[in-house]
Amino acid sequence: MKKPHITILSKVLLSLSLFTCLVFPNLVAAHEESSTGEEPSPKKSKRPQSTVKIYSTPEERREAAAKTQITSWLRFGGVMDLEKEWQTNNFKRGIKSVDNPDTELAIELGFELTWFDWLEAEILFAIEETGSRHYQEVDEGYVGLDLDDFGVKVGWLYLPFGEFYSHFVSGPLIELGQTRGAAIIVDYSFWEPLEISGYTFDSKVNKQRSNSKYQFDWGIGAEFVSDDETVRIGGGYISDLGEGDGEFFFDFNDKYRQRVPGWVVHGLFALPPLEFTGELLRATKSIKENDSNVDKPLAYNLELTYYPSQLPWIQFAIRYEHSIELQDEPQSIYGIATSIRPLDNLSLSFEYLRGDFKKNFSFDDNDNEQTSYDLFAIQASLLF
Repeated sequence: MKKPHITILSKVLLSLSLFTCLVFPNLVAAHEESSTGEEPSPKKSKRPQSTVKIYSTPEERREAAAKTQITSWLRFGGVMDLEKEWQTNNFKRGIKSVDNPDTELAIELGFELTWFDWLEAEILFAIEETGSRHYQEVDEGYVGLDLDDFGVKVGWLYLPFGEFYSHFVSGPLIELGQTRGAAIIVDYSFWEPLEISGYTFDSKVNKQRSNSKYQFDWGIGAEFVSDDETVRIGGGYISDLGEGDGEFFFDFNDKYRQRVPGWVVHGLFALPPLEFTGELLRATKSIKENDSNVDKPLAYNLELTYYPSQLPWIQFAIRYEHSIELQDEPQSIYGIATSIRPLDNLSLSFEYLRGDFKKNFSFDDNDNEQTSYDLFAIQASLLF
């Protein structure tokens, strides 16, 4: 994982979040002494939670990291993932290679502070350990206002661009759109089922030969959620996909000749014991630094999950995902996965995925053409 780009504005917003989390508890104590003693009602979750897997989107993972009520104004918790994978790469002429990376330990620690019904703050720390590499950072840190139908967050944030549904150990290719930075996010609910959001954030990728000290990007989104949360439909637009995890311009010193906007749509449809999720991401302009066969990527992911009614501790899932012009990635990926939940705070997941490459698309360092790969992965997730 590349170390995040931190600008002066990023540091200011993150420092504001940290300052709030450290100082405001003293104000809360005074407030509680003069209040009626009633605790604020917990904020309703905005994401459907799996009955088996601890989380099925990156946002659910972050939300799961702050579950234990320590005081009336402080919640703390964590999620720990232990993951191991094996991948066999298949090339033409019967050549094979095996990737056997180190077992990865990932921990998310969350502190959520709610002083008044309309004010909140959250700090999330991420730690990764592979045996050969140790990495830690502030994953998110923000201060937020929640005023009935209107809300705003300011800080170091993941942007509301896509859901990235997955019941597998390995995240889908569309996660290249996951974007984080120093941002301001505003959301508004017209009525209970429909929410729109808009945001602006500090750019880490900027135009070549630009003399501007600060550059900003922006995005919009909307989502409809049925009352029973069995239907979710949403979409969004972002001014630059290069700011996301795809890191299109990393090899060009985070400089682009042309900004590459993108859009995403997602949907969830549940009809117990089945649940279907789908998501599609598309770049709207070409990456001029790339060759013509990899300059305008598209990716989508489809998953069908089955929850046996007589066996509430297990789930089964199948996946099909497809990509076009996504450099070094398969054209299609398909596979199966299962998750079991032997304890309320523990889930175990197992998967097999097959990736097939387009002809004359991907080559190794010795110029061998890759045709496919077979990937096995296991993961243990623990809430604490």
